[in-house]
Amino acid sequence: MISAKRFRNQVTAGLVLVAPVWITFMLAAFVFRLLRDTSLWVIEAWLLSPAGRPVLESWGLSAQQVQEEGLQSLPWLLQWAIAGGAVILTVMLLYLLGAVATNVLGRRLIAIAEALLDRVPLVKTVYRASRQVLEVLTGDTARSFRQVVLVPFPNPQARSIGFVTRESLDPATGEEMYNVFVATTPNPTTGFMLIIRRTDVVMLDWSVEEAVKAVMSGGVLMPERLSRDRVEPEVDPRVDDAA
Repeated sequence: MISAKRFRNQVTAGLVLVAPVWITFMLAAFVFRLLRDTSLWVIEAWLLSPAGRPVLESWGLSAQQVQEEGLQSLPWLLQWAIAGGAVILTVMLLYLLGAVATNVLGRRLIAIAEALLDRVPLVKTVYRASRQVLEVLTGDTARSFRQVVLVPFPNPQARSIGFVTRESLDPATGEEMYNVFVATTPNPTTGFMLIIRRTDVVMLDWSVEEAVKAVMSGGVLMPERLSRDRVEPEVDPRVDDAA
């Protein structure tokens, strides 16, 4: 007879096995739906147009039926084909937008649009902040999260896991300073930005992935190697000049 403890352990092991697969599937499904819905209306509009109605008739459907029931009126194979076409169309649109944004004329148009957005207080703040974050995380200049550290936060007696995002110099004393992002648990996309002296930082030999796992798991998946002894970081020649 299976004991309660063994039953609980087996269920927990099954949950640990299934949960990551389920989370991955849900994330992939969310991205797929997002890409699909962005361009799906274009395909629907074409099917309901005079040019697309002969295609519907060849499938044994009418425009009125599609208007009332949507793409659910189509056979499941066609539904998946149209969804895949919508995803491809969205990716092509993103590629074209990227091509426009990287040429001279496109950059000028974007600059004009941003100048108009700058006239709207709330929109300006949200747009600028979100764009800068995305550029840091995806651009070639992304040196964010390049070093995992321990910082005295939220009080001098405690230590929190942080990510060095930038180095700078104190304009008054010339002392090296670190910009450190301290992520919250279990959602590492939010947190606190600290400006802290380099001498108050303890460098860790963790990878960024290990640190993110530790934050998301609340310390359950924390690497065993954790030193509280101060480790002087290597001198980085790329230290940013003070503004």
